[in-house]
Formats: sequence, structure tokens, C-alpha cells
Amino acid sequence: MKYIALDLVLLPNQSFTKTMIEYNKKLPDTVLQLSDEHTIPHLSISMCRVASDRIDELLGKLQDYLEVIDLSALLSLNVPSIYQHNIKTVGWNLDLTSPLKHLHYSMASLMKSYHFDLAKENDDFTVIHPQMPSSGIDYLNSFFTKYAFDNYQPHITLGQGNAQVCEEWLNKNIEFDRIALFHMGTGCTCEKLLWETKISNN
Repeated sequence: MKYIALDLVLLPNQSFTKTMIEYNKKLPDTVLQLSDEHTIPHLSISMCRVASDRIDELLGKLQDYLEVIDLSALLSLNVPSIYQHNIKTVGWNLDLTSPLKHLHYSMASLMKSYHFDLAKENDDFTVIHPQMPSSGIDYLNSFFTKYAFDNYQPHITLGQGNAQVCEEWLNKNIEFDRIALFHMGTGCTCEKLLWETKISNN
């Protein structure tokens, strides 16, 4: 059975994306190299590993839900603290507002029902990053038990290096303009866009 690793994300608007890419360049030893075409800065809502013959069914359900609800409360989110994972990986935590928490629970509940959590290989990812060839496997396998629902901590990963680079954005807001589904790369990076829609109440 062939599986595909998916990430449903909020995307910062063009201005904020550009700024994050510039901040990423301030981390000279970072493994993660952000850009606006691949390895795109993002805020994960939920992820899963789905059998390839069920992806159209899952995408249809995601579209049915996301295209009829008002997501405008997610256009701007505050940065209360710095995100740190495995000591060297840094970025920004985002406020877990009620609308964001509700969206996460809804999407995670839906995607969990499609999830395969016993993968041992990285061939369900669209890009194998040479410096992090298998880092997404364990994270994705344990996503729903360790990182979702009551453990969900919305964050944007900037890269690997000194957390002080992130301090300028504390207590400021990041603006988002799209919600999108990506085929992930190892390292849980957003690589291949599969679907997106604008988040506005127009």
C-alpha cells in the first residue's frame, strides 16, 4: 500500500512569508532552509499519513468543511512565546485562540480516521531532505498521541540556531491569508501544494 504524508496548514501572507525567509537566513547553521516555493513557512493545523487511494475522499471532506465556514478569526494571531524543539529548533508559538482550537479539533478528528501510524520508511514524503532524511517518520507516527488535541501547540518553525533571532516578534501578530493542504517533505516541511483556499469572510 502506498501512503502520502499530508499537512493541513495556515500560510502567512506574502509579506510575513518573505520576512520569515529573511529571518531564516539569520541562522547560519540551520538545517531547515525556508523559501516561498518549497519548504514554506507555515502553521500546522493537522497532519496525517493517508493511503493514496483515499486522498481524494479525504480532500473532498476537507473542502466541504473549510469552504463553508468563516475562518476570518484566523487572519491574525499573536506570538506569546518562542518555540523550541529538541533544543536547537526554534520559531514562534502562536496563541491557541478558541477559533484555532476548534479548527484543529475538527480537522484532527477528521484526518485521524484516515491516518496510518506504523510507517518505518520515508517513501510517503514528497521530498527527502538529505540532512533530515527520516525525522518526519516518528513525529507523524505519534502525531495524534503526542502533538494533537489537548497537546496541540500551534507554532511556526524558523530553523535551527539561536532563539534570540525570534525575540523581535514576541507579542506581535502574524497575519495569515490562506489555508492549504501540502504533501510533506521529511522534517514535516511543506513542499508540494495540493489544495488551498483564502481565509476571509468575503
